[in-house]
Amino acid sequence: MPFSARSQDFLFEVWSRNDREWYHANKEDCTTYVMEPMRQLMRDLQPTMAEIDPLMDCSEKRVARVYRDARVIGNGPFFRDHIWCTMGRGKDLMYGYPPFYCEISVREFRYGMGYYLPAKETLEAIREMILTEDKVFRKAFTAHRKQKVFMLEGESYKRNHFPDAPEKYWDWLNRKTFSWNCEVTDENVIYSEDLSGIVADGFRQIAPIYHFLLKAENSWRGK
Repeated sequence: MPFSARSQDFLFEVWSRNDREWYHANKEDCTTYVMEPMRQLMRDLQPTMAEIDPLMDCSEKRVARVYRDARVIGNGPFFRDHIWCTMGRGKDLMYGYPPFYCEISVREFRYGMGYYLPAKETLEAIREMILTEDKVFRKAFTAHRKQKVFMLEGESYKRNHFPDAPEKYWDWLNRKTFSWNCEVTDENVIYSEDLSGIVADGFRQIAPIYHFLLKAENSWRGK
């Protein structure tokens, strides 16, 4: 079952009400219209993700919950207005391997790949591969320029730290983190029976970038 208007309507309702009793009374709708479509999306993507990286974990346990951990939210809302899934090696968002992800919210559907926060050693390895024009980096750089789906995002230094490097590499060299993201607001796409095919095609286009990041990670992790 694909996502539908009821998927986004439920996310808005549970977030705006922030009412646990209402959630439990409507939990079946959460399962039917939000959680199961996300799990099905993951199942549909598994063959593509296995082609990209056979060691990637795409199990359904990597689908987030619509509610937060009550021990750490403080005074914030208990329920989210979005859910997501990740596919990758390990679960560490900070200093871990870069995961692929899909996310649906009350506003849009997002998908992509990258870091929340890369390790210092990873950034050093990435920059070394760029400066030496490693062939895996060159393939990733070409893939990035050829594709039109994802935007390269992430925090950068305020000034150029690599003025002697080729100008075309400055954007990559000066980043503190990397992510390739696509935001979809077209309901015809979000609710499409072929959403998994659209996402899979996008992920294949940035697979060379993932392989570049994977090589940078493994270069200092001893793998």
